[in-house]
Amino acid sequence: MKIKKFLMFLLILMLVFTKTPNAIVTSDTYKQGIYNISEVNPFRATARLVKPSTVTSLIIVDSNGNQKFYNRFDNESETVDLGPINNADIIAIIGKGEIAITFNK
Repeated sequence: MKIKKFLMFLLILMLVFTKTPNAIVTSDTYKQGIYNISEVNPFRATARLVKPSTVTSLIIVDSNGNQKFYNRFDNESETVDLGPINNADIIAIIGKGEIAITFNK
Protein backbone atom coordinates (compact mmCIF):
# COMPACT_ATOMS: atom_id res chain seq x y z
CA MET A 1 0.00 0.00 0.00
CA LYS A 2 2.87 2.39 0.81
CA ILE A 3 4.50 1.70 -2.54
CA LYS A 4 1.26 2.54 -4.33
CA LYS A 5 0.96 5.86 -2.49
CA PHE A 6 4.62 6.65 -3.16
CA LEU A 7 4.24 5.94 -6.89
CA MET A 8 1.10 8.08 -7.10
CA PHE A 9 2.86 10.90 -5.27
CA LEU A 10 5.88 10.61 -7.59
CA LEU A 11 3.64 10.61 -10.67
CA ILE A 12 1.78 13.71 -9.48
CA LEU A 13 5.06 15.52 -8.81
CA MET A 14 6.34 14.66 -12.26
CA LEU A 15 3.17 15.98 -13.89
CA VAL A 16 3.10 19.17 -11.83
CA PHE A 17 6.73 20.14 -12.37
CA THR A 18 7.04 19.17 -16.03
CA LYS A 19 7.37 22.14 -18.36
CA THR A 20 6.43 22.11 -22.04
CA PRO A 21 9.50 22.71 -24.21
CA ASN A 22 9.48 25.94 -26.21
CA ALA A 23 11.25 26.56 -29.49
CA ILE A 24 14.37 28.67 -29.41
CA VAL A 25 13.94 31.24 -32.14
CA THR A 26 16.83 30.71 -34.53
CA SER A 27 16.99 30.73 -38.30
CA ASP A 28 17.27 27.10 -39.30
CA THR A 29 15.74 24.28 -41.32
CA TYR A 30 12.69 22.75 -39.67
CA LYS A 31 11.16 19.33 -40.32
CA GLN A 32 7.64 18.08 -39.70
CA GLY A 33 6.49 18.97 -36.21
CA ILE A 34 4.88 21.49 -33.92
CA TYR A 35 6.98 24.36 -32.59
CA ASN A 36 5.80 26.56 -29.70
CA ILE A 37 7.21 30.10 -29.86
CA SER A 38 8.41 31.53 -26.56
CA GLU A 39 9.99 34.78 -27.78
CA VAL A 40 8.64 37.72 -25.74
CA ASN A 41 9.01 40.41 -28.41
CA PRO A 42 7.08 40.02 -31.70
CA PHE A 43 9.21 39.41 -34.79
CA ARG A 44 8.84 38.73 -38.51
CA ALA A 45 10.05 35.73 -40.49
CA THR A 46 10.31 34.39 -44.03
CA ALA A 47 10.11 30.76 -45.12
CA ARG A 48 11.07 28.72 -48.16
CA LEU A 49 11.00 25.05 -49.12
CA VAL A 50 14.37 23.27 -49.02
CA LYS A 51 13.61 20.02 -50.87
CA PRO A 52 11.97 20.74 -54.26
CA SER A 53 10.21 17.40 -54.80
CA THR A 54 8.22 17.37 -51.56
CA VAL A 55 4.99 19.22 -50.80
CA THR A 56 4.93 20.69 -47.29
CA SER A 57 2.44 22.94 -45.50
CA LEU A 58 3.15 25.55 -42.83
CA ILE A 59 0.48 26.77 -40.42
CA ILE A 60 0.75 29.47 -37.75
CA VAL A 61 -1.84 29.44 -34.94
CA ASP A 62 -2.11 32.24 -32.36
CA SER A 63 -2.48 31.78 -28.60
CA ASN A 64 -6.30 31.82 -28.89
CA GLY A 65 -6.34 28.93 -31.36
CA ASN A 66 -7.10 31.08 -34.41
CA GLN A 67 -5.26 30.31 -37.64
CA LYS A 68 -3.07 33.30 -38.58
CA PHE A 69 -1.26 31.90 -41.60
CA TYR A 70 -1.36 28.92 -43.97
CA ASN A 71 0.79 28.16 -47.00
CA ARG A 72 1.40 25.07 -49.07
CA PHE A 73 4.98 24.96 -50.31
CA ASP A 74 5.56 23.07 -53.55
CA ASN A 75 8.12 25.29 -55.28
CA GLU A 76 11.70 25.61 -54.02
CA SER A 77 12.24 29.14 -55.31
CA GLU A 78 9.17 30.53 -53.51
CA THR A 79 9.98 32.70 -50.46
CA VAL A 80 7.01 33.65 -48.30
CA ASP A 81 6.74 36.37 -45.64
CA LEU A 82 5.14 34.80 -42.55
CA GLY A 83 4.17 38.17 -41.07
CA PRO A 84 4.34 39.05 -37.37
CA ILE A 85 4.87 36.14 -34.97
CA ASN A 86 4.12 36.69 -31.29
CA ASN A 87 4.75 34.95 -27.99
CA ALA A 88 2.73 31.72 -27.56
CA ASP A 89 2.12 31.32 -31.31
CA ILE A 90 2.45 27.78 -32.64
CA ILE A 91 4.13 26.89 -35.93
CA ALA A 92 3.11 23.54 -37.41
CA ILE A 93 4.96 22.01 -40.34
CA ILE A 94 3.15 19.18 -42.08
CA GLY A 95 4.72 17.02 -44.76
CA LYS A 96 7.93 15.18 -45.50
CA GLY A 97 9.80 18.25 -46.72
CA GLU A 98 11.97 20.70 -44.84
CA ILE A 99 11.28 24.41 -44.54
CA ALA A 100 14.01 26.99 -43.96
CA ILE A 101 12.70 29.73 -41.67
CA THR A 102 14.67 32.97 -41.35
CA PHE A 103 13.72 35.09 -38.34
CA ASN A 104 14.09 38.89 -38.53
CA LYS A 105 13.92 40.83 -35.27
